[in-house]
Amino acid sequence: MAAGSAGTGRSRRIVGVVLALISCVALLGGCSRVISGTPTTAGRAATDDVAGLPASNGPSGPKSGAQPSTLPVEGTDNGEMDRLARDAVADVQSYWRQRFPESFDGKEFEPVKKLVSYDSGAPGGNLCGKSTQGAENAFYCAQEDTVAWDRAQLLPQLRASFGPMAVVTVLAHEMGHAVQARAGTAPPDAPAIVLEQQADCFTGTFFRHVAEGGAEHFQVSTGDGLNEVMGVLNYIRDTPADGDFTGTGAHGSAFDRVTAFQDGFSGGPQRCAELDAAEVKQRTTQFRFWQDDQEQDLPVDQRNLTQVRDSLREVFRDTGAQPPQIVGEPRSCPGMRGTRPVSYCPATNTVSLSMDGLQKIANPPAKDDPNSGYGDFAAYAQFASRYALSVQRAAGLPLEGGNAGLRTACMVGSWSGLLVEDPIGQRNPVGKLRIAPGDVDEGVAALLGGDSLIAAGINGEQVPAGFARVEAFRTGFQQGFAPCSTRYP
Repeated sequence: MAAGSAGTGRSRRIVGVVLALISCVALLGGCSRVISGTPTTAGRAATDDVAGLPASNGPSGPKSGAQPSTLPVEGTDNGEMDRLARDAVADVQSYWRQRFPESFDGKEFEPVKKLVSYDSGAPGGNLCGKSTQGAENAFYCAQEDTVAWDRAQLLPQLRASFGPMAVVTVLAHEMGHAVQARAGTAPPDAPAIVLEQQADCFTGTFFRHVAEGGAEHFQVSTGDGLNEVMGVLNYIRDTPADGDFTGTGAHGSAFDRVTAFQDGFSGGPQRCAELDAAEVKQRTTQFRFWQDDQEQDLPVDQRNLTQVRDSLREVFRDTGAQPPQIVGEPRSCPGMRGTRPVSYCPATNTVSLSMDGLQKIANPPAKDDPNSGYGDFAAYAQFASRYALSVQRAAGLPLEGGNAGLRTACMVGSWSGLLVEDPIGQRNPVGKLRIAPGDVDEGVAALLGGDSLIAAGINGEQVPAGFARVEAFRTGFQQGFAPCSTRYP
């Protein structure tokens, strides 16, 4: 997140292919910036479901008493990691045997020809024309119609960080590539990111099946369970250092990958088949960097908080809401217990904060430590969420409950979308504050956590499903303010 970047003015004409997520026309022209106090029911989202399934926490992981799969695996040591991987592939292939014919013109699904387990620390291995030594990876080799995985490093690391369903997530993604090859959903010359996003989407369709109780070996809850699954996609995302979406190894940012997963979970295999290069180019956050300072952190201090406050004032000016007073220390509020590290008091229209608490959240995320900080944008987004409550109060909207939390996430997303600048897509952001792809991913990581205020109501309560929280943020980011009060009244 950076402040003071050179702007190009809000009058610049929008031309060319939009490589960023949405265009200025969609944000500033096609979508109203006024938060209505009398929302309608059109497109209303329920806070207690996940794409039509009940939102709940519960057991996630291997099912007790399930008989182990007997799929043949070359190179296996028959250890715990290979048993987990074998069961995962068995469930994924069973799902596609059921869904493939009805999804792809009656074609039968053919299982992959070969499954291979290897030790990335051992010398001498070769798969798909490449050495497996040092290859801490899982992959699908189209030439040999093979799914392979590293049982020694990758799978244990995933399980240790996110639990056993992380292994299932990665292998479901690789099987998604096998589905592509059989269904012909992506041409050979398709950009790498299209292939990867389709595979993430197919992963989402499989996890819908698991969440519905249809898998033999695994189960997943729609609350914490799916939160962990989407956390895996955040963990294995592309980082800014990996380049933009045109790269041959591009998989997508966390925002991109979770979006594709949610599309598959909600829309099924047909939705995944529709995902093409044009759509990916339109919505990806993997736009090219054009300034060296675009991905710089914005330290949490009084000066930068003032810049963020000014950005929020400018973005929300057209709502007519009186800007809240900002206080740089925690304060009590009549009749409220407050939230940390930022709190909103409706009685005084005041946002109070703990600088130390925000700075802790702003610590850079460490890829090998899921419990580290989220990054600077995540900290400022929590501040923005409490500011957004003041706008909702002015509009007479309720500030408690699940809808309030999702509405808040949507409004923070709309503010975030107005800070993105991409000269290739010719976007015209508001003010001088800028966010970059890594910032958006920090927001996704925080939304999937259990302690974020980005999608929380005035008392800090948030709906249990991270799926719904990310979806609300994404709605605002992509569509602007207009849907926030209608979808989450």
